Amino acid sequence: MPSRYIHSRLSSRQIPDLLQTIFVAELITPSQCLWLVSPWISDIPVIDNTANTFLCLEPSWSRSRIRLSQVLATLAERGTTVHIATRPDSHNHRFIEQIKGKTDYQDVPVRFHITEELHAKGILGDGYYLAGSMNFTYNGITINEEVVTYETSPEAIAQQQLIFTNRWGGV
Repeated sequence: MPSRYIHSRLSSRQIPDLLQTIFVAELITPSQCLWLVSPWISDIPVIDNTANTFLCLEPSWSRSRIRLSQVLATLAERGTTVHIATRPDSHNHRFIEQIKGKTDYQDVPVRFHITEELHAKGILGDGYYLAGSMNFTYNGITINEEVVTYETSPEAIAQQQLIFTNRWGGV
């Protein structure tokens, strides 16, 4: 199944569950380069570790909902080059500062690309591309009616990697 279309609504857990699956897979087999592209980004919870289910992935994590900044910082610490593209909106400053606070003291590969015209949304790793109408915010993943496509076709991923690398840089 090279692509899957997901339509979400308020009561649906499909998008949060898919994001958890994506990030758990990233922690098990990290992508060389990961692009997170969203005009608005919040430090949303992306892994539910309240039962300590994912202790083996990161022993230092507490029994809590693990937030996007922590997962991205952990991936960067493990060698993934993380590219974050977003708008210069005040809403995004807190998230950017969260990532910087977790990675600035280290020599880890996190790159920020701030552009006023950004409207694209998605996350691209070595083996998948999730794209659609969803911003990486609480409303985007839990409240708003969204449509996203989860793509695993090697050809489609390679094409997006080329586009993203030309636009924001690569490894």
